[in-house]
Amino acid sequence: MVLTARQEDILQKAVFEYIDRAQPVSSSWLEARYDMPLSPATIRSELSYLCQEGYLEQPHTSAGRVPTDRGYRFFVDEVLPAQSPEGIQAGPPESSKAGFGGERNIRDYVEFAQTISRNLTEASSSLTIVYFPQKSFFWKDGWEQVLRAPELEGREQIGSFTKFLVDVEKGFQSFHSEKLLEIYIGEENPFSKEKDFSIMISAYSFPRKQKGLMALVGPKRMAYQKNIGLLNSLRRIFA
Repeated sequence: MVLTARQEDILQKAVFEYIDRAQPVSSSWLEARYDMPLSPATIRSELSYLCQEGYLEQPHTSAGRVPTDRGYRFFVDEVLPAQSPEGIQAGPPESSKAGFGGERNIRDYVEFAQTISRNLTEASSSLTIVYFPQKSFFWKDGWEQVLRAPELEGREQIGSFTKFLVDVEKGFQSFHSEKLLEIYIGEENPFSKEKDFSIMISAYSFPRKQKGLMALVGPKRMAYQKNIGLLNSLRRIFA
């Protein structure tokens, strides 16, 4: 199903607003927030259509809409040139190789993983994973940041996220992709049956000729635009 330009625009705005506010998005909010030349009734009609087509869903009858996996996928693939290393950028982190643990400042790969993951976690507010397959070394950083997300307020949700990370660690041992950046959203995830999370994975050639993977992990309501820009910028730093 091909969406009209108006439907794409409304969907883009709805996904962006939900990512930003963590609140269901209503027609009246979109009309006021963007000063759209459409009535709330028209926007509401288009939102209903986007629900019918599986891009959005309505948690409660009187509530606004929230993105589905398909809606997030549209946002990533159609709004952001996610598969291109020259895509939309959040701007390079205010650092150089040295700031991210450049080669002169690295005593060993453990120190490097700690430094780079700490910087990336602070910039992305996501949990960061660094994996060196040659050494079977797996490092995670960012629990405090990611647990601030409202999606992880309950014990059950935290348990699900923990299980997801365990599954990811196992899956990374055999992971391979020809793409510079892979983004798995919800049910797309090949690693786990836990389907409430997203993961971005990028392959790098780190200092001292270390090949490895870098990943950002969090709830599906992830700041995709910023995080894609961070991973792309990091790849240029170590190019």
